[in-house]
Amino acid sequence: MFVSPALALLMVGSAMTAPRADSVRFEVRVPREVTAGRPVPIRLTLVNAGDSAAVLYLRGRPIAFDIVITRPDGTPVWRRLAGAAIPAILQVRRLAPGEGTSFEARWAQRTDAGRPVPPGDYLVRGVLLTDAKPLETRPAPLRILPPQ
Repeated sequence: MFVSPALALLMVGSAMTAPRADSVRFEVRVPREVTAGRPVPIRLTLVNAGDSAAVLYLRGRPIAFDIVITRPDGTPVWRRLAGAAIPAILQVRRLAPGEGTSFEARWAQRTDAGRPVPPGDYLVRGVLLTDAKPLETRPAPLRILPPQ
């Protein structure tokens, strides 16, 4: 699982340190294939994989997370937070070792302009807004099959 080295600051004990790449896992889960026109369930999971408590400073109320859908060549298709105003509120989320939290959304297979997307291959990525650089998942492949 990719975790940006410039993640939000983690508080371990009373010292502020940059997180180790293996201390926080952030993953996106989507079905590998769905039929055209059906909502796509998307789940983001954030887990403290370290051996010390982690404190994350997450933006928004509720916590702001984005889902980014692109074509394999990187062309943007849809963003969950497109056009959304995100409050500058920070929430402190403490995760004990092994503890996690998740965020769920559904994609209606439409572009940001509201048009249906054609069958084909797409990439799904999760983004979690923090007080520093956002946490990002590795992209997960998604294939939309023609209607049956």
